[in-house]
Amino acid sequence: MSTGIIVPENVFVGEYTDKINKTGVSVIYFEGGAGAGIYKYGSATSTRQIDSLEASHTVSRIDAITLAGGSAFGLDACCGVMRWLKEHDKGADLRGIKVPIVPGAVIFDLRFSTGITPDCAMGYSACDALSKDIHEGSFGAGTGATVGKINGVDNAMKAGSGAASMKLSSGTLVWVYVVVNAFGDVMDIDRKIIAGARKEKASKDFFDTSKFIMGNTGNSNITPVSENTTLCVIVTDAHFDKSELGAIAKMASAGIARSLSPAGASFDGDVIFAVSTGNKNEFIDVVGVVSAHLIEDAIKSAVIHGDGFGILPSYRDIMTKK
Repeated sequence: MSTGIIVPENVFVGEYTDKINKTGVSVIYFEGGAGAGIYKYGSATSTRQIDSLEASHTVSRIDAITLAGGSAFGLDACCGVMRWLKEHDKGADLRGIKVPIVPGAVIFDLRFSTGITPDCAMGYSACDALSKDIHEGSFGAGTGATVGKINGVDNAMKAGSGAASMKLSSGTLVWVYVVVNAFGDVMDIDRKIIAGARKEKASKDFFDTSKFIMGNTGNSNITPVSENTTLCVIVTDAHFDKSELGAIAKMASAGIARSLSPAGASFDGDVIFAVSTGNKNEFIDVVGVVSAHLIEDAIKSAVIHGDGFGILPSYRDIMTKK
């Protein structure tokens, strides 16, 4: 469980973790609703209701964001979140009718999980677990997350979910939650690999995905597969409109670029949500820069806390035993 991370006042996180089937759901709920924008960083996204986050869309608020494993099947978890919110009388009031607005995005964990995918019941259960507590590593949507898959999942490493926060000198809070299921390797601040593709199944030596790709331009041995995603949710208690939040999410993508190598590949489905829950005034670029750094921290934390369940090595198995 994370300690020292400040979750914004009206934000709650719920997780459903299926350790048997190695998949799960994370729900981020915004009490009273919140404004939100989006930036799609990857080219292989799998999402639900994200059109409501576009600046031109008439919907001005969301109630929750659902993140799940299971690839497109996992989008079913959103219906459980919708049902829970409806039962608790939450949602946008459309002339007396409450309609919950719940954008969602998923990761592809089907080569690590048993094939059982998040469904409506898992989404509902995640809402039943809403709290201020966050479990980093192989919990929630990060349960089946892996990184470094150019040589297949057997030669990859375990990842998961991570979080980070920062309170600015102005009093503004920025909080980030990520699910790391990347094609590429995870880098530290010195651009050294700390998790990713390994040379072979029993090896602790890194393959170096980007180095291999750069040395094989035009080589048909690289087979793109749309089975990789890093999902990020940025929340600030400063006030921004949807267009500004989209710009913050785009700026924050620098954190993915600094943490993953390669990042934003044609077969990555990366999505960054940016959410505003308060009324504080803050300079947009400050929040964008801080968000990028927090995404870096959260990605590393997701990897450091990952659990391989005895199937794949984790950061602890590789980096602490070298």
